[in-house]
Amino acid sequence: MRIATFNIQNLFHRHLDLIEMGYEVKFEVWREEFEGLLLKEQRTVTDYSRMRELAELLGFHKSSHEPYLSMKNIDGSLYVKSAMKVKQWKASYLTDWNGWIKLRSVPLSKNAVINKAKVIFDIDADIVLLQEVENRESLAQFNEAFFKGNQKSNYRRIMHIQGNDATDLGMGILLKEGYHIKSVKSFSNERDELGKLLFNVDFHQYKIKTPNNKTLYILCCQLAGEDQSDSSRKKQANKVAEVYEGLRLKGKENIVILGTLNVPSYSGSICPIMETGVKDVVTHTSFSVLPDTGADAGYFRMGAYRKGVNIRQKDYLLVSLALFEKIKGCGMNRKGMWPLNKPEWETYDSMKNERDSASDHPLLWAELALEDSLRLLKKSA
Repeated sequence: MRIATFNIQNLFHRHLDLIEMGYEVKFEVWREEFEGLLLKEQRTVTDYSRMRELAELLGFHKSSHEPYLSMKNIDGSLYVKSAMKVKQWKASYLTDWNGWIKLRSVPLSKNAVINKAKVIFDIDADIVLLQEVENRESLAQFNEAFFKGNQKSNYRRIMHIQGNDATDLGMGILLKEGYHIKSVKSFSNERDELGKLLFNVDFHQYKIKTPNNKTLYILCCQLAGEDQSDSSRKKQANKVAEVYEGLRLKGKENIVILGTLNVPSYSGSICPIMETGVKDVVTHTSFSVLPDTGADAGYFRMGAYRKGVNIRQKDYLLVSLALFEKIKGCGMNRKGMWPLNKPEWETYDSMKNERDSASDHPLLWAELALEDSLRLLKKSA
């Protein structure tokens, strides 16, 4: 049985607020790259191509027009209104609206969507937990478009649960034939001591029955981001640890904690989870991932996943000790991530620029040898 976790950062559309947050972070990198190319005395065809891409990313191109809608870029935000002459949009005494409507989400590029599917398809997990999915309809369409036609990779069961995220993001799960969700619990209504919602995104508990009649408990969470307080994240981590310990007290052994914790493993804000005794799959001897290129392949940055994988650890696949001993193989797929600067690593050939990236997060996976306890019991009888 193979399980995977992937913060996919939307399937088809990305909320404008998240686009703007990413833009602010990356603007300086793009600007420095553009200035470096501009100062070169001799530029190649590739240099000019990249400069055109950067010009678009930096907002040098302000508007574009389509047959039925006019689109305008105003201070980095997209606005649309009808371009048909038969309609005259006018303000009234009730409003000064001039006909322009601000878009709240931006469609992702076709290549980005395809690369999202590639990341999942390459690992071919039986159970896939996804973070930051916009809605169930998008998840169903994604499965229909990329996996349903392939009998081996078809995910027969899907589920999406909306959480507390202000940008309407939720969590999804995909399961292949023979895997069943026996129960699911959302902790979106949990509150802290001040009465505020504890999870700004969500935290789910799944009880999964495998084709071999084995039960697996999955705790899928997304904790407070780096722009939020450590104290908020620690409260959330305490709840995750509490649920994990509760399952252990009931005699449950096959437990997985996965998702985006948003800080490296040494961070005090997630120590309640780490102190439960869970094991990180990146520490397993079978962990496989294409290393950084060049000198970074032999380097180990603080907060990185491991030596030669020098991206900052935010995503985790943690398993109970019982499951850690049953790992047949595990690894990471980051070929859908676009390296903004060092370190660099191998990406898909279909990724020509940052817009084509599948996500800013890697996919983590583990293959577990779960015995058919019911079958063994029948044999011994």
